[in-house]
Amino acid sequence: MRRSRDVVAWAVREGDSGVSTQADPADLVRAGKFVEAIRAYEDRYAQAERSFGAIHPATLTSANDLGFAYVSAGQPAHGIGILTRTLAARQQISGARDQATINVMVNLGMALLYSGEPAVAVRHLETAGDLSREVAGPDAPQTLTILNNVAEAYLGAGRLDDGVRLHERVHQARERTLGADHRDTLTSANNLGHAFEAAQDHVRAIEVYETTLAACERALGPDHVDTLSTRNNLATNYEKAGRVAEAIATHERTLADRRRMLGETHMHTLNSANNLAAAYFADGRGRDGLALLERTSTACAQALPPGHTVRRQVEANLRVARQFLGHGAG
Repeated sequence: MRRSRDVVAWAVREGDSGVSTQADPADLVRAGKFVEAIRAYEDRYAQAERSFGAIHPATLTSANDLGFAYVSAGQPAHGIGILTRTLAARQQISGARDQATINVMVNLGMALLYSGEPAVAVRHLETAGDLSREVAGPDAPQTLTILNNVAEAYLGAGRLDDGVRLHERVHQARERTLGADHRDTLTSANNLGHAFEAAQDHVRAIEVYETTLAACERALGPDHVDTLSTRNNLATNYEKAGRVAEAIATHERTLADRRRMLGETHMHTLNSANNLAAAYFADGRGRDGLALLERTSTACAQALPPGHTVRRQVEANLRVARQFLGHGAG
């Protein structure tokens, strides 16, 4: 069955485009209301194009933010076209070294990565990283964010050693410049755990995740979204290392906390439910896993757009579970 870690690479939203809407669409993204968020970003982009024309900084900011929304909503393929056009326009009117241009390049790279084109993503993200080093400096927060994404793209492209080394470098740089308990430093530690996980070194991944989880609980609190993400990733590695009982207990706690903090239909809650169902199957509790997947699939259909990564995984796991247990598709 498919498990999913929480995504910790960043797309970049530029911010105010000068076009007002009743609510900030970014708040809808943070709340996991992706259908409404995309509709709001589409409306904002259309309004900017009517007001300012297609090649205007405000319009291009809205276009980048729409691409950001597609990536955040688990629909990265939808963002590739608009981000490609926006990047060309930004390079034309702002120049390659402008921060707004670099932001679009990052978002395009992440859209490509999550659309299954990691080699192309690496080229865009490496270029963005090189430009950010020149413009902002090698240890600037935006540069380290881009290098984090380059490391994730290396892992996606199968360049595991490169991904591990770069995540280690970013983590060390953030620890040096921001401190060990800064949120970005803790995110880098979580990503380093993912790098070891991708390299199938689950013992080292568990060590990093356990250390990071303790630091997150101390610095951010037990209910912080990053704390819960790290705990989700730790539980997944417990299962992969054969520590299924610990995986189930950790997933159950994370799911309960996410339901309480985020609600039943938030993307992270649904991801936890999917991972717990997979752990139930690994433990021989197929009926418990099937029941949870059926409830989760219904919630995904209500809350997540078609093609969203979590929704696809839940639907695929539900098909496998029904086949395994001899249930029909209904």
